[in-house]
Amino acid sequence: MKQIFWIALLLAGMLLACGCTEQGTAPQTPTPTPTATATVTPTPNATATVTPAASLPVELSSSSPYATLSLDAGVLFVSFHAEEAQKMEINFANATQGFAEMDEFSMTGPYNGSVVYEIPQKDEYLLNISGTGAWTAEASRYVPGEGLKAPLNLTGTGTEVPSAVYLEQGQYVFERNETGEASPLYIMRHANGSYLMDANLSRSQTAFGVLSTETSKNLTISESGTYILSVIASENPAPWSVSISPANESASA
Repeated sequence: MKQIFWIALLLAGMLLACGCTEQGTAPQTPTPTPTATATVTPTPNATATVTPAASLPVELSSSSPYATLSLDAGVLFVSFHAEEAQKMEINFANATQGFAEMDEFSMTGPYNGSVVYEIPQKDEYLLNISGTGAWTAEASRYVPGEGLKAPLNLTGTGTEVPSAVYLEQGQYVFERNETGEASPLYIMRHANGSYLMDANLSRSQTAFGVLSTETSKNLTISESGTYILSVIASENPAPWSVSISPANESASA
């Protein structure tokens, strides 16, 4: 009995000495790492820059030779100044309908000239002028003013638009003094800028062939009103002169 007591006492002492009681370890709570968030500033949609069509008058030059124009129906008047001998070309075109007119000529020195073009309808148009030297130009709406009445004589020195002409309904004779290559191109237009065509609508009534020796053309005016004569000379300056007279007066003369 005493032996059992000592054995139990010995076992208890051994347990106390080992200190085998386990201690729980508290689980570590991980510290969350903040997620980096990129701040994106929204960029507005890119919009193409559109140059609005210009209104008249508008200035052009050898450094700025192109213009888009928003025009009502009528007649465009382009005056230009060539600062030196050069070749020039003027193009006037409708931006949507395919209508276009073009003139080309050369200068033997500094020269001031003018041309006109029909604006057939309200729309946007393109005006482009090119040259081999320095030049300036201005495009504006043509205002004919009070037209000269036949019989009359007109003179000039190359590419230009002389004073408008008022013609009564009837027959006239259009006569020139220069022929062949020495003669410029004569273009007679109605007040709205359209060509004064022959009965077949095949050619201008005032058109002469480049090498033609003809000195006169018959004009048929079906409606009294104002008419515009545009003179296009291939080389400028170059003198020219024409006369317009009623057919009965020319016959009696």
